[in-house]
Amino acid sequence: MDTETAEQAKERDAAAAHPALPRRPRGRPCLIGESERRELLIGAAEKVFVESGYATASVDDIAKRARMSKKTLYRLFATKESLFGAVIAERRNALKELIEAECCGDDLAPAEILRKFLGQVARFVLARRQSALYRLVIAESQRAPELACAFYREGPSKARHALTQWLEAQHENNALIVPDADSAAGMLFSMVIGEPQMRLLIGDMREPE
Repeated sequence: MDTETAEQAKERDAAAAHPALPRRPRGRPCLIGESERRELLIGAAEKVFVESGYATASVDDIAKRARMSKKTLYRLFATKESLFGAVIAERRNALKELIEAECCGDDLAPAEILRKFLGQVARFVLARRQSALYRLVIAESQRAPELACAFYREGPSKARHALTQWLEAQHENNALIVPDADSAAGMLFSMVIGEPQMRLLIGDMREPE
């Protein structure tokens, strides 16, 4: 049997008392990508805008909520208005994806597609999250008119434009008779959303299920 020497025993005891630290992986630590940074900033901005109001909200608060530097925020969004525009664009894109996922079946009749489209738009617009943004725009529109412009440009205007294009295509294919697609889109939006949204914003109606 091998006999452990005094020197070997000393080395064994030292190793047990001070175990080796795990080796750090080489290279830089993993960083989040630009798209994820944008998403985090947009989500933080929406919360700060709704909680504090557009005029009162600061880029410092938004950067802090997103756990990023103000330098990073300004690198991705040049102004507070552009950041608010990105918030509205994100909500519009969410609506677009929802509609495309459920309302674009080739086997559906035009009337059924239109019914589903308007139903999805109504549920989206009348939801609590979207209503909070509408209230924000109304409250701040006099002090910050650029807010209302960004809201309409990135929200209702583009959603209505999508419906207008679809109605024009149906008219060209003789599926529906819609000689003035833009006016028809405006009337359909007003019929489906107008009164319920007004009642919801003034507190005369609860958010629909």
